[in-house]
Order: sequence, then structure tokens, then C-alpha cells
Amino acid sequence: MISVKAYGAVGDGRANDAPAIQRALDADAGDVHVPPGTYSIEGPLAIGSETTLRLADKATFRFADGAGPRAGVDGFLITNRDHENGDHAIVIEGGVWDGNNPGNPRGPDGPRDSYTGVPLNFVHVRNLTLRNLTVRDPESFFIRLGEVTDFLVENVTLEAPHIRPNQDGVHIGGYCENGIIRRLHARGAGCPNDDMVAINADDDVTRAINLGMKRGPIRNISVEDIAAEDAYTFVRLLSQDAPIDDIRIRGIRGGCRYYAVNLHRWRFPPGKGRIKGVRIEDVDVCKLPSSHTEALIHATLHVQDLVIDNFRRPSDTRPDVPTFELNNDCTSDVLLIGLTARQYREMNDASTADISRDAVEDPDVYNVRASVTTGDILRLPSGGFDNLEIRST
Repeated sequence: MISVKAYGAVGDGRANDAPAIQRALDADAGDVHVPPGTYSIEGPLAIGSETTLRLADKATFRFADGAGPRAGVDGFLITNRDHENGDHAIVIEGGVWDGNNPGNPRGPDGPRDSYTGVPLNFVHVRNLTLRNLTVRDPESFFIRLGEVTDFLVENVTLEAPHIRPNQDGVHIGGYCENGIIRRLHARGAGCPNDDMVAINADDDVTRAINLGMKRGPIRNISVEDIAAEDAYTFVRLLSQDAPIDDIRIRGIRGGCRYYAVNLHRWRFPPGKGRIKGVRIEDVDVCKLPSSHTEALIHATLHVQDLVIDNFRRPSDTRPDVPTFELNNDCTSDVLLIGLTARQYREMNDASTADISRDAVEDPDVYNVRASVTTGDILRLPSGGFDNLEIRST
């Protein structure tokens, strides 16, 4: 293990420590240590293959004022070295990673050299580990992954003292697969100010925040234990033509302003999307008092195979906001298990789809089947459920 102090880093919050830290990363030592201190980073850092960067608990990397816009599209607090040919076996552990968004406004959409506003960015990496981090004040996404396989993101805290648009927690782009995200927690009001976990196979890769990303399939992603007191949205799945397949999500809790699960079509025609093999369980989410009126689970994309188990709305401050809505102009079979008589009546009144009740032994439990066709709306106006299944061809 080598220390960045041995290469000239100061850690006083004033000196530009980026060149010294980069020399340590380039030394091919394999394991680079950062002692406590505040390290001012005036240019982007690049980490190569088979390198571990460990920050002490009280070590902070802070993007200096103007460092991101000066570097343009390559202006990341840290990224992997070789986006074209790829890197492997990168580990980053510990510390605080401060994007300093007041001093680093993002670039405009349109130019290909705009600053993305992303502090931690990894493209074309195999075997990536990010753990025990606090990521603070990004101008856009906290962590961005594209073409990354066999990755682990765990024990990450998100902080946003300065709220900005598009502050996704972990943003996953095309050609990502075999990944685990667990114990992702957002702290404070308005954080994150977009999707806590965004799984976006078909994004607008021409926007400044997405420069360097690709549209493509996303497969075999596991998400576990994500929590926020004031999230915009917890999980988003976005697809037009590229498939999203084999997604497992377990343990969502807290409050949100828009969606617990966002399956909205965004700019795409109704019924677009290739989403299948999605399993979500153990959701305890409430709408916050100032929330928008969108359903907590809203599906306007084509969903071939989705299952949600144990969905609850504790401390519900917005009982007027629907729990679930499906209106994707597709033919689907839907099963809802564990409703009350009141939920069944409300669902009948709020939906245009054909709804029927299964015969069950308990007269107080309503298991409901619905056949949804083009133009239909299926809406559950309130309450939780034991199981939701959507199947379509």
C-alpha cells in the first residue's frame, strides 16, 4: 500500500492535490491509501485496472470551483482510465466524494464537450467495486455506470445540500449486467432529486448528463435495501427497444414525491418497451404531503413479466394518490392478491378494464383478476397489496 502523501498530496483543502493523487494512481502499486484530510481536486482523476483506492473515514475529495466545466465532457471527480478499450478490477472504498455543484454548473445540452455534472463515472469496466462511500452535491447523477459488468455498489450514502435537477443516485445505462446495489441510503430533504436507482436501457444519450453513455440491454441486476426520507422516485425502469431483463429489487422504504416504481414511457409512444423478469418485494413507501398525484406504481411501458410482493403504504399522508395504475395500450393479464372489499369497489369504479374476483375461503380477502386491452385503464386507488403480477405477450 502506498499513501498519496508520499506523492506530494497535502490534504489541507487549499492546495491542488489532483496531480499528486494521480501520480499515486499511476504508480501501479495496486493499493493506494488516502489519509484523513480535505483534498482539493482541480482536475479529473483517472483510475486504471487492478487498482484499489482507499480513503480514510475522514478523507474528502472535493471538486474545486470550475474544475468540471474546464475539463468539459471528461470532467469527472474520478473515472476509469480507458473508456474505449475498458478496464477491470477497480475498487474504490471510503471517504466523502464532493461534487461541489455550486462551483461546477453543468454544461448545456447540444455541445458534445459539455460538462456532465457527474462526480463518479465508470464506462466499460469489468469487476468494479464501490463501497462505504458518501457522495455529496453532484450537479447531476451521483454515480453513473455504462457498459459495466460484474459490479458491486454497497454501503453508499447520498447527500444533496444543494438540490439540482436529474440527481439520480445510481444511474445505470446500456450494456450493464451482473450487478449488485445494496444498502443505498439518501439523507436529507429533496435527496435524491430524481431516481434513487435508474435502470435506463434507452436514454437520451445526447443530453449533457448522458454524454459518453450508450443505449443497450441491461440484464441481471440486484438491488437491495434502498431508503430515503424525501426521494423524488425510488426505482425507474426505462426501455424503448433495448431489453431490461432479470431485475430483482428487495427492500424499499421511506417517502417519495413521485413514484415508488416508475415505468412511465417518458418520450416514447405508449406500449413501447421490453421489460421482463422484474421481481420487487418488501416495499414500505408513503407519498409525502407535497407529493404529485401520480400513482406510486405507474406503468405506461410494455411490461411482459412483472411481480411485486408485499407493497405497503405506512403513515400515508396522501391517501388520495393511487397505489397502482396501468395504461400502456397493451394486452395484459393482471392479478392482485390481498385486497379488501373497499379496494375492490374502488378499483371497479376507477378502472375501465374487465375485473373479476377469484373465489377464496376468506370472505374478507379479495383476489382480483383483470384483463387489460388497448385503451383500458386499470387503477388501484388506495392501500397496499400482497401480490401484483402483470403478464403480457
